[in-house]
Amino acid sequence: MSGFDNKDRWVCPNDRELTLRAKLEAGWSVKAGVGYPVSEQTISDAEQKAILEVIKRAQQVELMEKNRIGRLIDRLNNMKRNAKGDGNRYCALCNDEFGLFGAHCHHCKDCNKAVCSKCGVDTFTSDKEPIWLCKICSETREVNICSSIF
Repeated sequence: MSGFDNKDRWVCPNDRELTLRAKLEAGWSVKAGVGYPVSEQTISDAEQKAILEVIKRAQQVELMEKNRIGRLIDRLNNMKRNAKGDGNRYCALCNDEFGLFGAHCHHCKDCNKAVCSKCGVDTFTSDKEPIWLCKICSETREVNICSSIF
């Protein structure tokens, strides 16, 4: 027809295949009809049903994970909106006053704001060094990890 053999055509895969190829790090395009042995054998109805059930379960898990991440983001935005203090003389989150008779002051490793003991999290870096994070920065890290944003 146009001088090209069918085996020379490059085909862009559909979105589902692109997603799978990205997860497998297998590249973005394939040559149509090349390198894949064509089997004359078809899969049985039971196998098709099992495959569809696996796909359906995977979609349900993905939807549940998206909902969970959405709830985490909503909770984080709520915490940011309800932060009351100045982060210097008062806790950045609950507005408790620091001092001799007040709350103990800790500085967040990420935002460097002062928070009290109940509004922060004592955690560790990947090098096993102890650090202190305010709840907002701790939640932000969790959201970034869950949603694969680094």
